[in-house]
Amino acid sequence: MSATSASPLTPDQTRAHVVATVLRHLSRGMERRTEALEDFLAVTMPDMDERGARALSSMVPRLPESLYGKWASMFVDRLQETVPHEHVAALCDGSAENDATLALVYVMFMESEKMERQVAEDLHALGISQQGQDDAGALLGAYLRARLTSRGQGPAN
Repeated sequence: MSATSASPLTPDQTRAHVVATVLRHLSRGMERRTEALEDFLAVTMPDMDERGARALSSMVPRLPESLYGKWASMFVDRLQETVPHEHVAALCDGSAENDATLALVYVMFMESEKMERQVAEDLHALGISQQGQDDAGALLGAYLRARLTSRGQGPAN
């Protein structure tokens, strides 16, 4: 079936596909999560040894799936506001290349100043709502913020 004879996706179908694609790329299991956290720590704190990075990465609390869904939805909202529907729909053919493109554009979106603020706000709200439930996570967050700030990589406040 050619692309021109396929029935076009509605904006809602396009939205559902993009959100599912983003969430599928985020779900890599605990082993991949640990590896990514260790890589992050190695880049942001190069003087930390592997054992320390492994220990810290195991302390990072898991985020609720609802946050990932929220951020994926915000991404689709922005994508649909700024890119013509037919272009977004063309990326929703299920091909590995287009799925990778959507995932890459999502990463770029998450690195925007607006989303950096949004993520910080969401994580702060999560910390407040879970206060007392995960003191190790709060201590880890304070430690990482202090280390990054001392290197000029973290928030100034």
